[in-house]
Amino acid sequence: MTTSTQPLQRGFSIKPIHMVGIGIIMIAMVFGAFGFKDGFRSYTTSIDEARQNAQHVQLAGFLGSVGEYDADGRWTFLLQDESGDQVLVLSQEPRPANFEHATSIVAIGRYDPSMDAFIADDLLVKCPSKYQEQS
Repeated sequence: MTTSTQPLQRGFSIKPIHMVGIGIIMIAMVFGAFGFKDGFRSYTTSIDEARQNAQHVQLAGFLGSVGEYDADGRWTFLLQDESGDQVLVLSQEPRPANFEHATSIVAIGRYDPSMDAFIADDLLVKCPSKYQEQS
């Protein structure tokens, strides 16, 4: 009768392919967390608050001017908040449809102190609903 002495293995062993899979999942989770964090932008209706925030914000307000294209081909207009403060908004995007009928505008971007203007990456225009009562 022969007995072989094999060492007992306790726990579990991870194969190299499993390590690669776990690594890929961890990298995806890190990139997802950063992307999720960057997807949130603070929302404000105060121009002063947008000026103080160095990051991208969503600035909501009302039209303070009819808007025009500047010499560099950017769409520009004045955005007014509830307290009456106004800021120049510069957008590389073309004039939004129904801009002149807007009841409110949300400019997504950041305030640039060197230009004394809000640089908008995107503009959201809220027009009156056809279901609202006309006064």
